[in-house]
Amino acid sequence: MTRKTLMKVVLAAALALPFAAASAQAQDITAFQEALGQPKPFSNIPKPWPLKKLVTPGKLTVGTTGSSPPRTFVDPSSGQLTGSYVELFKKIGADLGLEVEFVRLEWAGILPGLAANRFDLACDGASWTAERLGSSQFLMTSPTAVNATVAITRKDTGIKTFDAAKGKALGGVRGEIYFEGAKKALPTAKPTEFPGLPESLIGLQNGQVDLVALNLANALNVLASAPNKADLVLVGPALEVFAQGLCVNPNQPDLLVAVNTLLGNYRTDGTLKNLIGKYATSTAEVDLLGRIGY
Repeated sequence: MTRKTLMKVVLAAALALPFAAASAQAQDITAFQEALGQPKPFSNIPKPWPLKKLVTPGKLTVGTTGSSPPRTFVDPSSGQLTGSYVELFKKIGADLGLEVEFVRLEWAGILPGLAANRFDLACDGASWTAERLGSSQFLMTSPTAVNATVAITRKDTGIKTFDAAKGKALGGVRGEIYFEGAKKALPTAKPTEFPGLPESLIGLQNGQVDLVALNLANALNVLASAPNKADLVLVGPALEVFAQGLCVNPNQPDLLVAVNTLLGNYRTDGTLKNLIGKYATSTAEVDLLGRIGY
């Protein structure tokens, strides 16, 4: 064999190695997937889960606004707190072997309440930010939804995009990240803060503000169910897109582990999607979790 021929043989063998390795790896992955079968919830969990620093032993104390439909709201016919996240909190409590007690308050008091040890768990889906993920005042769970900052307005304002909202009267819920983000994006807008979403919608209806910044899930619910929905329109495109999760008392890292484990199960077995679909017109906020690795 000549030197030139030998070099060709060696080169061909060297080039074949990565492809052979890739092929073997693909076969291993296929075999692994076949052995695992369909995704299944993780069942080997403590029952009940030993949680050491609950605000009240044997009880899961949950802080919620009760004014963020379809996630949390008061049913006008029964006067009872209900919604997809109310059911989610109840499911978490049941799976942890705990009685669930809800404490209603404005959003502005939720995160300080966690830091003050008033609740074990809270937030009707709080958006991830660098500041929140790194906060010492509370802990954030793995995502329960993907959401975005949008706005709604009355059709008679003629506003269709955020660019067209410059200098307009902007409303939003005090302390919400969507309102704060909209204020930064629209520095010439005239901001008015409200204690909750219902109050901001009243402000929009009576002309106190021209548009209301809120998250996409709430906006879609308003556009589908508000008494004056025919007079409203969505403002976009979205200013920001967020992963959202629940918030945990900073003194309870064991609760964070427990909740994250359960949320993983709920994403796998369809519980989370079913709860959202029970109250909302779309389950996109859960379906899109796969786009961010969940």
